[in-house]
Amino acid sequence: MRFQVGAAFVLLIALFAGASLATLAAFQRQVDADAVVDIAARLELTASQMHMQAMNYDAHAPRDYPTYYRDVELFYRDLMAQVRLFDAVVDGFMSGDFSAVLERPAAWMQPAREPELDAAVAALETAWQTHRAGLMDALGASTEEPRLEWAAEYNLEHLAGVENAADALADQLRQWAAAEHARLRRLVMLMLGGAVVVALVLLVLLQAYGLRPLRRTLEGVRAAAAGDFAQQVPVRGATELRDLAGGFNALSARLDLLFQLLDRLQRGDDLDDLVGFLSRDFRGLLRFDWIGVVLVTPDNATVRLEASALDGAPEPGDKALFRFQGTLLEEALATDRPFHVRDMTATAAANPSYELLRDIARRGLADAIFLPVATETPVPAAVAFATREAGRYDAAHLAFLSNIAQLLSASFGRTVRLAERQRLAAIGEFASAIVHELRSPLATVSLALEHFARLDLSSTTHRRLTLAQGERDRMERLLEEILLYAKPLRLASEPVSLAPLAAATVEIMQGQKACAGRRIRLEPGKPGIQVLGDRDRLQQVLINLVANACDAAPADAAIRVSVDTVGERRAEIRIINPGTPPSADVLARAFEPFVSAKEGGTGLGLAIVQRLVALHGGEVQLDALSDGTQARVVLPLIRTAGAEDHGSQRSADNLGPDVR
Repeated sequence: MRFQVGAAFVLLIALFAGASLATLAAFQRQVDADAVVDIAARLELTASQMHMQAMNYDAHAPRDYPTYYRDVELFYRDLMAQVRLFDAVVDGFMSGDFSAVLERPAAWMQPAREPELDAAVAALETAWQTHRAGLMDALGASTEEPRLEWAAEYNLEHLAGVENAADALADQLRQWAAAEHARLRRLVMLMLGGAVVVALVLLVLLQAYGLRPLRRTLEGVRAAAAGDFAQQVPVRGATELRDLAGGFNALSARLDLLFQLLDRLQRGDDLDDLVGFLSRDFRGLLRFDWIGVVLVTPDNATVRLEASALDGAPEPGDKALFRFQGTLLEEALATDRPFHVRDMTATAAANPSYELLRDIARRGLADAIFLPVATETPVPAAVAFATREAGRYDAAHLAFLSNIAQLLSASFGRTVRLAERQRLAAIGEFASAIVHELRSPLATVSLALEHFARLDLSSTTHRRLTLAQGERDRMERLLEEILLYAKPLRLASEPVSLAPLAAATVEIMQGQKACAGRRIRLEPGKPGIQVLGDRDRLQQVLINLVANACDAAPADAAIRVSVDTVGERRAEIRIINPGTPPSADVLARAFEPFVSAKEGGTGLGLAIVQRLVALHGGEVQLDALSDGTQARVVLPLIRTAGAEDHGSQRSADNLGPDVR
């Protein structure tokens, strides 16, 4: 559009300059025409003056020599000046050069060579030359004593022809000047009309190629701002407006696809279905021929290709495992940006551990991008895009993926979480069935062990019986924990004062074998802290956390329990033990089911704690301190407690800072 607007302005400037020059020339010609008419009028006046002078001289002819010589000085001098003026004017009309009678000669002053005007000029020139020759003869050859009386008589008798010729020329010049004025008027009107026509044409062009496409684009922008991201506008108008409309259409199409993607991802709960959907509908937008979802296994040593699709069709995979540690995928998951791998075949050949890259490259794919979604999933994961066309993933596409990485990460993370929950739910149902199946034979075994315990057995047999009873008790606890973790839970919610609950838990745990030899201290805190929850489930949370603290704390260690608030809306329970803190890897997986750093542990205690706290709308966190380990439970407050809670707090405080 810059070229069109520039060309329009150049055209307007050229038209304005041309019109101005033409008008200026016409005005100058009109001025010059008026000047020529003035010269003709002077010629008429001079002829009249010559006639009047002749009449005056004839009526007052001198009677003596002194008077005669006086007339020579006056009459003769004026007569010759008039003759010279006639000569100059007539010569000017004949040649077009009026420098002898005007101070400013102009090229425009020569009259247009019209036949009538030429005839009038020729008639004047003939009449004047004839009259001048006769006048000079009448005056005689002597300039000292000219025959003034004869000259006066000659003018009276013959000057009428010159006067008539001068009048005729003046009339022709006035007509010519009037015609010039009419032409000037027409020129001005033509210029004005041309300017109006050009302005209207430019306005129509601006409307057709500028304002109308711009208005349509603006309407599309407003529709998109109102939520209609499928809006498309016609690509018309000048170059810049076409580029603008095309850019808007591309943006609108991308936004529409992204919102479709967001909607589809939010509704998706199956990875295979989600990957197939992306492969069918978003290959062009995301520029891939192959897509896959890669999950890191719990041992953090391998990855599993969970779902994939090639050329829009799902791949029937066997969920093969590939090496993870020391690979580019491990490096990719350590970042929060798209990770670009160029020439996968050559890259994989350079390192034997790049098994996943080799598996992707064997499909004939060249470049790949790994998009980490590790922060949004229960297990680290990545979405991989690959293309056959080398160099297709340019800087602009990488920037685009970086901009939508959070959307894809959150959406894929949700689907992975749902898939993981479905897997855990299936495991839970299976575990519940197994627990129920095992309880019957375990009850039979328990009855048999109790029967043998009543017999008179040898010491060796009795020790073996005691060992078997211990294993039976451990199996019963394991089955109870599995059932508690697997089965759906319902809360009997009521206002619960945390300080009395913590005091009761401390009192219970102080008498437990697991906490023998440890001091459990309830630190004073704010009174009247209440949450809405299930008292028994919350006490189960505290019992599990205190038991874990006792297991990790050295003998005679002091375990601190505190209740406080965080801001105005959250309650906080802290349980701190001074034992050696676990490693970062253990802390990172502490709440995963069946993961335990304790010998003989089931790995379900902290997983159950996390589940119960989440049901109460709270969070649980395990942190390593410089002098131990801290378990922190945060729950939402319901209100500031009244007098009843103060009383409960006082009863808890009576237990003292060290409960033994």
